Amino acid sequence: MATFRYVSQETVMISSGISPTHRQYNGIHSDVAAGDAQRNRPADRREARAGMAKEHGKHMKRFKIGIVGLGHFGRSFIELFKAHPYCEEVVLCDLREDVLKEQAAKHDILRAFTSYDELLRSDIDGVAIFTQRWKHAPMAVQALKAGKHVYSAVPAGVSTEELDELVKTVEQTGLTYALGETSFYRPQTIWCRRKFAEGGFGRFVYGEGHYYHNMASWFYLPFYDANGPDWKRYASCPPMWYISHSASHVLSVTMSRFTKVSCLGWSDDHEDGLFDRTISAFDNDFSNQTALFRTADGGMVRINEFRRTGMGECRQTIIGTQASYVEHVNPNHGGVSVQQQIDGSEAEVKDSAQSRAVFSRITWKQDPHKPDGSYDYENAQHWIKKVHEDLTHIHRLDGVVITEENRGALPPEYIGRKHLGTGIMHDVQRLPKEFVGLRNGHCGSHQFLVHDYLESMQTGKLPPNHVWIAARYSAGAGVAHESSKRDGELLPIFDFGKPPNDKECLDPLVVLRD
Repeated sequence: MATFRYVSQETVMISSGISPTHRQYNGIHSDVAAGDAQRNRPADRREARAGMAKEHGKHMKRFKIGIVGLGHFGRSFIELFKAHPYCEEVVLCDLREDVLKEQAAKHDILRAFTSYDELLRSDIDGVAIFTQRWKHAPMAVQALKAGKHVYSAVPAGVSTEELDELVKTVEQTGLTYALGETSFYRPQTIWCRRKFAEGGFGRFVYGEGHYYHNMASWFYLPFYDANGPDWKRYASCPPMWYISHSASHVLSVTMSRFTKVSCLGWSDDHEDGLFDRTISAFDNDFSNQTALFRTADGGMVRINEFRRTGMGECRQTIIGTQASYVEHVNPNHGGVSVQQQIDGSEAEVKDSAQSRAVFSRITWKQDPHKPDGSYDYENAQHWIKKVHEDLTHIHRLDGVVITEENRGALPPEYIGRKHLGTGIMHDVQRLPKEFVGLRNGHCGSHQFLVHDYLESMQTGKLPPNHVWIAARYSAGAGVAHESSKRDGELLPIFDFGKPPNDKECLDPLVVLRD
């Protein structure tokens, strides 16, 4: 039997509502039978974990991580943190005792808190925040001031004031802050970032990031789970507050920032009444918002955040002076085709690519300049050549099969197994072997998000989605929403600066520019 300990004295709302609560649980203790945990329990891997320090170097530090907010999303990360060789212990924090007990039994967790304040006073080294989106920044600041490293689900913040305090707190404490921005690790974003860095697009002209997520198709349950009986008050969260995914599709490619925005909103009249201003905690009736941004490098970006739409997907566009990347719906998504396998055999495989993607560029059959160096305007059109490359295959996330060629430091017995949910653009060789066969999510991003947060804590280097780029993703969130309330008035966006020059990033391509 494992002793499962609650710690209480609630002072911060973790799972539901906006206002703090002061419920007491008076030190509830529960015994959790070891047999209640499910398959692949970390308890079964304790012996293996004990030898990890030797395998990864005798100077390897191991950390205690508190996971805060155990909704549908947050609980999916418990397994990954537990399995990572840098993680010594996972501690849970949520208001709901039944959820704590259930997840503790499933993952063999020995400590759980119903109070965020008490969690921060404990001996944990870092927190992973998965609470409501409008609470992330205040909770991250509180954790940093308590001396804890921070991983936060998106968005980093919803207002200029929140983001400014967050950036300043990271600068003052010197602690790790890692944003869980999944779009950064999407295969198409990785491809575009590499191509842009090598100059393959030319100068940036225009980009798009669209997040189409119909409320009825998925969001009802998560909002109820997170906010309880009053969930309808909070389901009207302004769409532009959740701009981070869409913004990252462009800004994590170009490394620039937004400077001003004009945004329009669409007033909702759906029968479910979720965007009724009379009940909205945010006085918001816009379920769909469209924003046009100016970027510091002279470009333009359009972002759609839609919660009433017949589509449910993300879209990305990058257009430069020399090339463009454009996506469309893949009508064959889910269809079956015959594909050749690694061993040479053929098998029927479902098409897992949600999008069709094309990279188009211009090349020259010959130099369009005259012998004297002047541009040959009359004949240039005869020498230009357009090249189109189908990139649909990079969207397929059937899992990277481990082979002799790509196994890296993995033992030979891992050959034939898969890094689940990944594709050809993912650098799976840098993931720990303990992640092989574990669940992934959001286009292969979850495992990289956890690893890069812990790797940053281990090395002292900046995570790819550090606080300065995280602030850029959400810098236009509150400003865009305010613009929509003013019927599209053009408003300026604050510049949160860049990391210190002496801070190295885990990803060498993450170099912020104007």
